[in-house]
Amino acid sequence: MNITLENIKTAISNATIDGNFNSDLIDNASLRKLAINHYAKSIVRSGANTVLKDYVDTSTNVIGYSEPDSANDISTINLGGNTALVIEKSNTHILGKFNYPTFSDKPYFTIFYMVDPENGELNFSMGSYDLNLIDATNDFIRRNQ
Repeated sequence: MNITLENIKTAISNATIDGNFNSDLIDNASLRKLAINHYAKSIVRSGANTVLKDYVDTSTNVIGYSEPDSANDISTINLGGNTALVIEKSNTHILGKFNYPTFSDKPYFTIFYMVDPENGELNFSMGSYDLNLIDATNDFIRRNQ
């Protein structure tokens, strides 16, 4: 699927009910990730007082933008048997969203990870779970300072 800006805007519109954006309503994982980033950018552009404004790369207009590292480019992870979409990844932490969260209104989490030098597998520890998008973003930013 070739995802256009129009696709992203339509997905956000269809996933917004009574003014609340619920990305769970977007089935396509790639489209969901782009919609979450676009929605967060629109909050920043609106002038809202949010911590997200300090993390928008103005040259790319993407939150938390970094060049992809093909060796470590991960888009989903498995935590406790639950698949999760990786929204943002730093050198040590992941901001993600569970496909099947415990609480539907708090599907986001942040977690520390490291790559096992012997086998290249990801190891996870010290996570914060059951967060909304704003709390998860704030926690991700705090953990990476």
